[in-house]
Amino acid sequence: MISHISPDALSACTSAESQSSEVAFNKNVADLWNQSPSYNRKALNTGIVHFGPGRFFRAHLARIIHEHLSNQCQDLRWGICGVSLKSRSAIATLQSQNFLYTSTDRYSGDEIHESARVIGSINQIVDGITEQDYVLALMTSPSLHLVTLTVTQAGYCLDQNFNLDLSHESIVHDLNHPDRPTTAIGFIVEALRRRRERDIAPFTTLSCDNLPRNGTILQRAVLTYADQIDPAFADYLINQAAFPNTVVDRIVPQKHESDDQHPYRLLQVRDRAPIVTEPFWQFVVEDKFTSDRPLWEETGVTMTDDITPFLYMKSRFLNAVHSFIACLAVRAGVEYVHQCLKSPEFYSFIRLLMEDIAAATPVPDYMCEQYIEQVLRRLSNEALPDLIARISAETARKLGKYILPILQDAHAQKLNLEHLMLPIAAWMLALQDGISETGTAFHANDKADVIIMAQAGAALSQILGLEKCECTDTLDRYCDRALREIRTRGLSATLRYYSEEPI
Repeated sequence: MISHISPDALSACTSAESQSSEVAFNKNVADLWNQSPSYNRKALNTGIVHFGPGRFFRAHLARIIHEHLSNQCQDLRWGICGVSLKSRSAIATLQSQNFLYTSTDRYSGDEIHESARVIGSINQIVDGITEQDYVLALMTSPSLHLVTLTVTQAGYCLDQNFNLDLSHESIVHDLNHPDRPTTAIGFIVEALRRRRERDIAPFTTLSCDNLPRNGTILQRAVLTYADQIDPAFADYLINQAAFPNTVVDRIVPQKHESDDQHPYRLLQVRDRAPIVTEPFWQFVVEDKFTSDRPLWEETGVTMTDDITPFLYMKSRFLNAVHSFIACLAVRAGVEYVHQCLKSPEFYSFIRLLMEDIAAATPVPDYMCEQYIEQVLRRLSNEALPDLIARISAETARKLGKYILPILQDAHAQKLNLEHLMLPIAAWMLALQDGISETGTAFHANDKADVIIMAQAGAALSQILGLEKCECTDTLDRYCDRALREIRTRGLSATLRYYSEEPI
């Protein structure tokens, strides 16, 4: 089910790709699976119910479970039933393919890599709104051990403080009709209630969403909801149910019109729902389960008693660095992330910047160094171009969420803030001028008050709404210096200067 392409063959494959629209597809995904199955799907039991069977889930968790099933062909307890509460598009697209699809990994940078395989871990995807009884019956089955979620922050019905919003229209409906839920929280609580009623141990509920301490947030929402129904039941869940925290990571771009060409080129197969992603993935899980779980460590899943260092690394070396690069790029007039890292002055500066982040981060040096190298390689991937316009959206919010904690820790440790502050100054200048140094327009996707304050020359602390203190005075002082340097030298020369290279 796997096909690799070498650099020497790439040009020939590219030629084939251009002609693929003229060639009739001679088989579909189900045909290819049946020719060489990785495991017996007909014998696959449903051990996982997953809410939110979108593209990230299919590139991440479904792929991990597929690899586990392929490695442990006799352990067929972990088939997945996807549950969609919003869109029927995944159901309509995948049903005709027996819920099979292709996953293609692509990387182009210091080397070229492409591989594709057919993923078979999804038994079915159902509409949770019209199939409530069926979903609840699955979730109440003793053979069901895991309920997983990728429903985004909105799917948890939270308020601005990451607590369950009891006034949310859908939550109000579910509390009034607990046996006819419409939200993931409602389904989870009702299924757990029924399991307790039937003396069946709770399943483990695993959030795979990109939220800080996602399991803790999910547990708090579930307990808040359960307490509204029966406080004694909420107490039972505190002691008996498990909500491990996780860190999930994989770059999965939005669907592109050329995606279907990759499985044709590599597998000679027609796929209506292809996934194209990067080779890298990460799944870190707290080892806190109520019952059985897949032995997925062999596929690369990291089980841990302490997820804290992994949260630090992803937040600071991926999320924050993404925003740092975007801040520089909007001033420089660069369109894609990988283009930034192809520039020597950009690359050298970002490397030094990440070393400064590591110095301010309470994680062992060897873990930071390994993660830094991974991130630089991933962000250099020309095969999955990532738009700066996407990453630069809501920069002020991201500064507060990802970058301000780094600045505060660095200030507390009396570290030099020059590298950390320069990208922020570049973003502020782009906001002030409305154009990049190349003359291209910069249309900021930030709150209006942020843009107005920046254009009026407000200090960084004012733009971020920070209370005045010694730390904010220091940040503003470093920022003012960086603003003057960029205005005087230009961004490229300032990057070289800050990287201690000749101007």
